[in-house]
Amino acid sequence: MYSFSSVSQLNNYAGHVISSDERLSSLEVTGEISGFKVYSSGHAYFTLKDSTAEIACVMFASRMASVSFKPKDGDKVTLTGSCTIYAERGKYQIVCNTMKHAGKGDLKEQLKILFDKLSKEGLFDPAHKMKIPMRPSRIGIISSATGAVIHDILVKLNERNPYFDAVLYPAAVQGENCPSEVIRGIDYFTERQNVDVIIIARGGGSIEDLWGFNSEDLVRRVYECNIPVISAIGHETDITLLDHVADKRSPTPTAAAEDVLKTYEELSNTNLILRDKIISNMKALIAAKRNALDALRSNKALYVPELTVKIKRNELDRITESLYRKQNEIMETEKIRLKGFIDSLALLGPHNVLRRGYSYVSAADGSAVVSVKSLKADSEVDIHFKDGTAGAVIKTVKEVEDNE
Repeated sequence: MYSFSSVSQLNNYAGHVISSDERLSSLEVTGEISGFKVYSSGHAYFTLKDSTAEIACVMFASRMASVSFKPKDGDKVTLTGSCTIYAERGKYQIVCNTMKHAGKGDLKEQLKILFDKLSKEGLFDPAHKMKIPMRPSRIGIISSATGAVIHDILVKLNERNPYFDAVLYPAAVQGENCPSEVIRGIDYFTERQNVDVIIIARGGGSIEDLWGFNSEDLVRRVYECNIPVISAIGHETDITLLDHVADKRSPTPTAAAEDVLKTYEELSNTNLILRDKIISNMKALIAAKRNALDALRSNKALYVPELTVKIKRNELDRITESLYRKQNEIMETEKIRLKGFIDSLALLGPHNVLRRGYSYVSAADGSAVVSVKSLKADSEVDIHFKDGTAGAVIKTVKEVEDNE
């Protein structure tokens, strides 16, 4: 039996044994992060575990600076480092040198490889991008049905022009189901051809949170989409492959609403510009006809007595009268078309919908209730009518199968 004079001597000896072991002094191990915390010093302390065991880990600030993502509890990672014993507490631990997502490698490296691949195939070529329509009659939105994003988009759209029509396709905007559900949303709109433009939107987040929008399947589906797509993912500094393939990238969901819908005043000004352009083109055509006639009159080879000139003048008068009449007809047609467009927009306005006997329900926090799945018995809601709001309490909730 060997006798140690102190606990310190025992711990130091154990530490020396571990550090001199070839396998423990330079190792790689995979597990799940738990209890991750970074202190003011920049050092990170956490536990690495599997289904039956765990070990304490420390990663000093100088090594943390090289980690390309923000680690969090639940992440499965692969670490390299060495086993040691912290002598003061007799704590067996791993001192980490590197950290990466287990089984996936470095996300930024994966992203670069996929970007290069798709870029070489031409999926990000600006020549392939479609123009966003100036006056979309209906806007398709693929986003979460709850949360601030859809609320912010609808509020901004309503501020810019209350005469709009929007259709929400609810989809997961994070996690494993995100790419497939967003793709189904694109398929929904393209199969029906019921919108003029599609906005794909979610709020900001880490590279892991936004990873679904780097899906190769999603990028290829957007590239094939025959409806213009606006990408509005995260904050201005968040860039995904969806941003590269979309026909337009908006830095935020709110900015997407500004990009897709002109204000009512802007639309009115556009119609005035078109009217002035028609008048200008008519005047130019008349001037060109007059110049052509003057050229004929001055050409000696075609010179004829006054009777021919008189005939040509009468012809010019008829042409002029016809052009002015056509001009007036076009202007009247444009006025009627513009009035019809404005009347149609007014009919689609939310207030007119309420006047026709419809109402809508909002939750206690003011968000719109778009699905019975968001309700439960005894939920308090507000029912909005054309002339006011009524508070109500949900007694029962019954879901029906959506055959859409």
